[in-house]
Amino acid sequence: MIALSLMRRIARLTRRAAAVSYNLQPTRIDEHLDQLEVKDLRGSDELGILAGTLADLLARAKLALRREQLRAEHERDMWHAVGHEIMSPLQALLALHEQPSDESRRYLLRMQQALRVLYGTASPSEALAAAPLSPDRLDLAAFAAQLADNAAHAGIADVRLAPWDGGPLWVHADEYALEDVLTHLLNNAQRHREPGTPIVLALQRLDGHALLAVHNRGPGIAHERLERVFEYGESDAPAEGARRGQGLFVARSYLAKMDGRIEARNEGGGVAFVITLPLQS
Repeated sequence: MIALSLMRRIARLTRRAAAVSYNLQPTRIDEHLDQLEVKDLRGSDELGILAGTLADLLARAKLALRREQLRAEHERDMWHAVGHEIMSPLQALLALHEQPSDESRRYLLRMQQALRVLYGTASPSEALAAAPLSPDRLDLAAFAAQLADNAAHAGIADVRLAPWDGGPLWVHADEYALEDVLTHLLNNAQRHREPGTPIVLALQRLDGHALLAVHNRGPGIAHERLERVFEYGESDAPAEGARRGQGLFVARSYLAKMDGRIEARNEGGGVAFVITLPLQS
């Protein structure tokens, strides 16, 4: 009888543990979270202690998941409010700058695209990762030259393109998304460069790929953060600062959708962010 009783408790605990593993999958977590309970299997023996430990861990997991859900809902509400208040005056500005040759229209269209990406049902990090792009054939060399020439108009002075005589670098990229990527990298370089030093763009052709590096002189990045700087929310700004730690996350997300990649390197007395895109014939 003792053995049968013990076997029944083992079977019940095993079934409950399997149910926890099954129901905590992302597609089922909202529906089954409150159904996972093992508190009734607590006891003073080894099985009871194991059940109690599992119950405590499950309670903490539920609390953490509810907090994350509330945070995501708060972010969605915030971006809905931002989009609602900005979209209408932005449409009016686009009407005032309706000529395709107007340089201001380019920046307004980028603002509109960013709002459409964020003004959805997902949190900002999810929205940015899921943003649809429209890649087309683009000469990266001409694009980099134009970017260096226009950087001063965006408030980033002394951006230089290293001499390049390798001809066009044709890649498959979304022009607006790539400009957004480079703008984030230039803003990052602007914040961290030594006063009086330039930001240098350098092009390279290597093993069927086009490389574009954005380099600034200044403090390096700790080795353990070279990969982490691309995560959403990762920032060296104070907690109360205006930056949200999403610029480099946006850069990596957009480049991944264009079959590209980005990496951070400590070199040349500063930091270089190197973009790699496959060349097109």
